[in-house]
Amino acid sequence: MSDQLFTFGQGQPPRLGYERCSAKDLGLDESWLRDAIFQNPELVIDPCRAAGLTDDEWYPWQREFRVEVGQIDVLLLSSQGRVAVVETKLATNPDRRRVLAQALDYLAHLPDQFDDGVPEIPQDENGQPVAAQEDVLETVAQGDILVIIASDELDPRVAKLSRSLLSDHLVKQWDLALIDLALYRPVDASGSYIIVPHLRNLVRSEPRQVVRVVVEGETPSARIEVERITSDQGAPARQKWDESRFFRYLEVAAPPAIREFASQLRDLASQYRGSVTLGWGTGKHGSMVLKRNNGALIEIRGRGSIRFRPSKFTRALGKAAAKEYRLALEKLVPEAMAMNYPRVPVREAEKVVPALFELVRRTLDRIKERDD
Repeated sequence: MSDQLFTFGQGQPPRLGYERCSAKDLGLDESWLRDAIFQNPELVIDPCRAAGLTDDEWYPWQREFRVEVGQIDVLLLSSQGRVAVVETKLATNPDRRRVLAQALDYLAHLPDQFDDGVPEIPQDENGQPVAAQEDVLETVAQGDILVIIASDELDPRVAKLSRSLLSDHLVKQWDLALIDLALYRPVDASGSYIIVPHLRNLVRSEPRQVVRVVVEGETPSARIEVERITSDQGAPARQKWDESRFFRYLEVAAPPAIREFASQLRDLASQYRGSVTLGWGTGKHGSMVLKRNNGALIEIRGRGSIRFRPSKFTRALGKAAAKEYRLALEKLVPEAMAMNYPRVPVREAEKVVPALFELVRRTLDRIKERDD
């Protein structure tokens, strides 16, 4: 990542606008970094989402959460019940090279702590829990946890050590993301500072071979068995969804109106093949996301609720069309659009899906006419 950021105006050449600096240069300590992530999880989640590590909405859950061996800086919780363990270390911290081992130590003790009781689940704007407690317990028991190491400048040796240090743990489903939150200050000492999240390295969970030595008989002899396992035996793996599986699940889990709506969106995507795509979730109940230019327009969850990601509308549609789309949604589902992560419950969704489909279809038609 460059140490310089350039700005430009219409008809003007680029000029140096910002230069990279450290948290120490700005008089910031690690509590600032911890609190910044807690207040805005997208600082670390958006790079993970772009890398395909998650497609959920995430919420701040706990700060300085105590386990037997210490305190986890930040716990985040996803709408599917997945937990993220976030550890922060500034570049000036002499312990920053040990942060990965520290995070894994915390992670190993998290299930025991949850056995003693799960912290109160955060609530959305309507006072509803953002995730089900049983889903949280299940994902933690499976080890399906997102581990995030965040710094204003990560030690390169941490990235090099990450895979070898995790090799003993990859029978679990932990994913690891090393994220730089690069800080920039204006060269003219005026205006606001800039944070640029950058994914330095990631390690995905993957199947591992386990060698088992078996000793048998009165005169012991050994044979070696090689097994391939992906998680604790008996624990279900994180769900991998595709079109066929999602629609089969939708058939038994969602009401007819939602099933028809999903089919209509699938047909609509096929009409705009190339610019409009469908994505499939990794959560317990699956999801279907209609995207344009990799920006999500609408998401159907496997049990029938509907979600929106307004921050992606401009990427999908352009500024003007995104504004029109959002205003139309605010008229159709005003309570949902007042939320940080807009969600339409199943019963309400059944009533509005005909109008929602017409809105999505009309929006895509207008974009096509504009581009033609």
